Amino acid sequence: MTAAGDFLPADENQALDVGPTYPTAFGIELTPKVQGIGLGVLGLIGSFVLYNFVVKPVVEQKTALEAEVAQKQAQVDQQRASLQDRAALQAELNSAIEQRVGVYSLLGGSQTLDTLLLDINQQIQNSNAAIADVLRANPATLDNAQLAALGLTREQIQRVKTQFAATPQVQKQLFSSELLRFNPSPPEPVTDLGPELTGKLERVTVDVSMQALFPQTLSIMRNIERLEPLIIIKDMQQSIAPPPADATEEELLGISRLLLTDYTLEVLVPVGDPSVPPEPPPPPPAEGEAPVEGAPPPEGG
Repeated sequence: MTAAGDFLPADENQALDVGPTYPTAFGIELTPKVQGIGLGVLGLIGSFVLYNFVVKPVVEQKTALEAEVAQKQAQVDQQRASLQDRAALQAELNSAIEQRVGVYSLLGGSQTLDTLLLDINQQIQNSNAAIADVLRANPATLDNAQLAALGLTREQIQRVKTQFAATPQVQKQLFSSELLRFNPSPPEPVTDLGPELTGKLERVTVDVSMQALFPQTLSIMRNIERLEPLIIIKDMQQSIAPPPADATEEELLGISRLLLTDYTLEVLVPVGDPSVPPEPPPPPPAEGEAPVEGAPPPEGG
């Protein structure tokens, strides 16, 4: 019995036994395995190229920008701290200048002598006006407190008006105050109050001479002491004023006399504007260098 189709022809069997064919390159058959290895190598090479030529420059640029940003931030922080320090220093400077102006206000100024002269003259005029009112009034109607403030008594007024009735001018001269001399000297630099004040203050001396009854003299001296500027009173001398030309010492016995008072006033005046800070001292010279011209010598030099 013959079975048809149980066996294939020999040529067909050989064709089935032959495997698939792959392309070759450089004598290497590009099998799937070889192709996978090649693709992996190409991927590594591409990644290396991509990192070195794309990623790495970006990373380096990013790092440089971050460093620059950090540097700029540090500069901003430093400037902010400098501004805060400057504001604190400015506040300290303003406080020091305010204290300096307050201290210098205790000293004299360009208007101190004018104010002092006007004040003394004003007191003398007020005293003389009160004396004139007393001499014009009836002694019996005079107020004892008013007379005591002038250093007089009712009996003295009555005696003067009786004894010098023919010379009213003498009655007035016996009790009238007068500023005889007020001579300020040119300002002189202060050099005897220590090196800290040398070149910063000037001294003005005023030679004063006046005559007045004791209460008026005391009032003028106290008023000078109460003035805000610092005024030093020195070399005070007092004596009995000579009598007027038409009166004698014998006629004035028992009557309050004018006192002749001579004294010297010292006024310390600051040099320059106290609200302007002084120039900072020059830096000390380096070792071996000559000091700056005009700079004070070093301590102990």
